[in-house]
Amino acid sequence: ILFGLARGVAGLAKIFDAEGIAYQTGESAPGRGNIVARLKATVPNLDPALVLLSHIDVVPVNAEFWSVPPYSGEVRDGFIWGRGAQDMKSTAIAQLMAFLKLHRDKTPLRRDVILIATADEEAGGEFGAGWIARNRPEWFARAGFLLNEGARSHAGADGKPLFFGVGPTEKTPAWLKLIATGTPGHGSVPRPDSSVNRLIAALERLRTWQPPLEVTPPVARALATQAQYEAEPWRSRYRDIAAFVAQPGARVELAKQPPLLALLTNTVSITGLEGTKKINIIPPVASALIDCRLLPGWTIERWVAEVKRVLADDTIKVEVVLNFPPTTSPVDTPLYAAIERAVKTLHPGAGVTQSVSAGFTDSHFFREKGIVSYGFGTFATSDREVGRAHGNDERIAVAAFTDGVRLMYEVVSNFAAAK
Repeated sequence: ILFGLARGVAGLAKIFDAEGIAYQTGESAPGRGNIVARLKATVPNLDPALVLLSHIDVVPVNAEFWSVPPYSGEVRDGFIWGRGAQDMKSTAIAQLMAFLKLHRDKTPLRRDVILIATADEEAGGEFGAGWIARNRPEWFARAGFLLNEGARSHAGADGKPLFFGVGPTEKTPAWLKLIATGTPGHGSVPRPDSSVNRLIAALERLRTWQPPLEVTPPVARALATQAQYEAEPWRSRYRDIAAFVAQPGARVELAKQPPLLALLTNTVSITGLEGTKKINIIPPVASALIDCRLLPGWTIERWVAEVKRVLADDTIKVEVVLNFPPTTSPVDTPLYAAIERAVKTLHPGAGVTQSVSAGFTDSHFFREKGIVSYGFGTFATSDREVGRAHGNDERIAVAAFTDGVRLMYEVVSNFAAAK
């Protein structure tokens, strides 16, 4: 389940076969399949192509904590339930339906529309979008624009959309593995300098550390565009987040809004521990996995040096599992304008805001190729639904889903159809 499995590609291939749409597949490793299909422009003087990018894979589940079978896609109480409902099978289906409708309607196109579904995003994307970027450049040939996941859109308590997010950038991962060594032995004779004890002591220093608050220009711009949709005092704080962050007590207030705090500091999450599976052995080696996300402007070298300073134990080795430089796309583009037009058409009372993701997506692989790449949230979700992605009982409101499918088509058609 962790990776984009061959059966996911087979399912899409079956749809393309039935529709008479040509496609190509590529397997980067056993079971990790990727697929591409292209609708070609029907008018001369091609504009740069639009890529609709999604990932097939989802993260694992602990089914015993779910209210429904986690892979059922059950519709109940006005929601579609299941792993991937938010991240990101909903967006993948919206992209697919837009793609199919253009094909079925024989819509004249002024630019190619390319649909790419990949493996491995949840593990970093190296066997999915990264593999495509390195090994299948023909799949996205002549592309100038891309839509992907990576921006939140917000609905009020009544379910009506307030704004739709467009994400031109995101934080970057600094996934680390900490490795501690020590003298092994029998569990009956404690050793204060054991690998496990060294690791735990260092991790406690890391756990209680608070990286400093930092306002970066992309985050400041994004929050300023969202300010009008916030109630006071946050409306004023969003409008000038740098001034708020400089105030005494700002961190206490930000801690009440973890998603916002994550955009204003580098983050550290201890996500994995390993020593021995034998209870009466003091192991020679113990390790921990640390999920860090970095603000723009931070290099991995600078971050590792800072982590080592906090660990305060030179015997602990720090390995970099995953990192890449930050990337940003401009917002003064015809694609951004097309999104604004589509939102105004379907949701006249809603706005379009900039967004910065505290996570990361596959978009960076294509920004690095010079392709304008946006996270685009077509599904407006309420506060109570935020945070369900990767969690128990992941779900999406049926109304938000159907509206989001329509919005995706409106954007793609507005941007790609011949006038």
